[in-house]
Amino acid sequence: MIESMRKYTFVIYRPDYPDLLSRMQELGMVHISRSSEAKTENLLKTQDLIERMNSAAKYVDKYITDESETLHTVYHTMKILKQVEDAVQTKEALQRQADGQRKAITELKPWGHFDRQLVNELKTKGIEVDFYTCPKNHFRDEWKKELCLQELSIAAGIVYFVVVHWEDEPVNFDSDRFRFPDRSLNELERELKATQEKLTEIETFFQTYSRSYYLRFQDEIIKLTADYDYEDAVQQGIPEADEHIMVLIGWIPQRLEADLVQFISKQNIIHYASDPQPNDNVPISLRNGKFAGLFEPIARMFMLPSYDDLDLTPFFAPFFMLFFGFCNADIMYGIALIGLSFLLKKKLKNPAVNAYLTLVLLFGIAAIVMGWLTGTVLGFDLKKTPLSGAILITKTDQIFNLALLLGALQILFGVLIRIGKGIRQKGVMGGIAPLGVFVFLLSLTLMGAQMLEADIGILAQYTKWLMYAGLAMVMLFNSPGKNIFVNLGSGLWEMYNVVTGFLGDILSYIRLFALGVSSTILGLVVNSIAQNMLGIPIAGYLLFAVFMLFGHALNLALGALGGFIHPLRLTFVEFYKNAGFQGPGLEYRPFTKNRTVK
Repeated sequence: MIESMRKYTFVIYRPDYPDLLSRMQELGMVHISRSSEAKTENLLKTQDLIERMNSAAKYVDKYITDESETLHTVYHTMKILKQVEDAVQTKEALQRQADGQRKAITELKPWGHFDRQLVNELKTKGIEVDFYTCPKNHFRDEWKKELCLQELSIAAGIVYFVVVHWEDEPVNFDSDRFRFPDRSLNELERELKATQEKLTEIETFFQTYSRSYYLRFQDEIIKLTADYDYEDAVQQGIPEADEHIMVLIGWIPQRLEADLVQFISKQNIIHYASDPQPNDNVPISLRNGKFAGLFEPIARMFMLPSYDDLDLTPFFAPFFMLFFGFCNADIMYGIALIGLSFLLKKKLKNPAVNAYLTLVLLFGIAAIVMGWLTGTVLGFDLKKTPLSGAILITKTDQIFNLALLLGALQILFGVLIRIGKGIRQKGVMGGIAPLGVFVFLLSLTLMGAQMLEADIGILAQYTKWLMYAGLAMVMLFNSPGKNIFVNLGSGLWEMYNVVTGFLGDILSYIRLFALGVSSTILGLVVNSIAQNMLGIPIAGYLLFAVFMLFGHALNLALGALGGFIHPLRLTFVEFYKNAGFQGPGLEYRPFTKNRTVK
């Protein structure tokens, strides 16, 4: 549900403006309308500092464990930030250095450890020692007879060898001569060891101070964000009367208006309160019940609705849950998701994370329900057991038909919502054309059900008349208030979009059938391979258990991913389109001192 908002216009004497903004920030309820996007130099510096601290906090957060301690440090937060940034830069430089050293060691390893000083001494006496590499299939054994050649090693299909000859008798043949770096293999190994020791010191530093520094960064980010918001709010005031007064516009949910009125009375602020006007960019605050509220993060992935629209979260939530269950229709998978939800809730004890885990729990329930309908447990078919009488869906084509039925229901439900919105925004006449679309699509749905051999009873004789009635409403009332020719023209275009769009939308829901069936087939494959392992002596049962656990865990992970992504698509494309969703809306963000940066 979109909360009702109230608009407040404050008229403030210029000298009182900074102090009043500070008090308003402490109140933490008013969303300030933006009148300027200009950023002062100080704002840009503060924004950069917040980003740096946020990056540093995320970096040290990776090192926090249950054993991490909160150590007291006397350093200023800026010094800690520089310390962390320097350590990160040093670590990255050392990692690049270590990678280069490993590469050089890998190149020298086949030559082994040898005394390079001895090679240089031989050279002073006119004896050359040349180092060569050659692909194994190009190496010729006769070279060993013709030259003073010693093969050292073979690695990755490459032969490494040396040729000894007098300085005045150079050797020329088809092989690549190896050029050694300035440092020997021993020197490189010592340097790599020293580099790794430095990296270990940096890792120890992060592990020791991770929790302490993370908390310091979080506290500082909150303070900096409050300072940033305050200075930004100062820029939003509109100077009037030769800059003697400042006009500030803000928004507040109606449920909080009483507290704002009390604040205004204490501060003696001149103000004007009003309801939103059609051209106002009203901030959006969603407020749903416990069930629908769990799906708000999903709704925000797309965009917020405009203020004149409806919040579709309560309407798509049951469908989304059911679609996930359709894609993971297995009783045991549902039990696994519920168990995982309870386990993580008990371990993490984080209210923000718990909301997402409750969503996982609901998805698990949906998987159990759909698993029972289709009779599937860990890929095994319950229809071949004594429980077959309790299974409602016994054939694959019934699953296909159910996917299409759910699609038709969600699309028709979306059109019903559009009818309600049309009546609310434009009166009864505004709802006639959407009602015509609903009646027309309902007739198509009933005809499709007949084609799939479903018994629609007495409705069969009325489907044709429903179609005619729907066409008439769309063609004659598509543009209320305009002449009949405009209505007919726009009605034809509307019907073209409705017919082509409905068929495409319905077909999109076949993905539910495809994902559900593919998950079941993968489960059957896992079971088949695991059962073959039972024939292995001694370790057969252990391998069976391990493969069943790993295979079904992987199948559940893939199914959960698809069961989340594809319902997202069906919600934001098919359902939102047919419900006439309008956006984007501006998020309600109260001017407060406690805002955090994500």
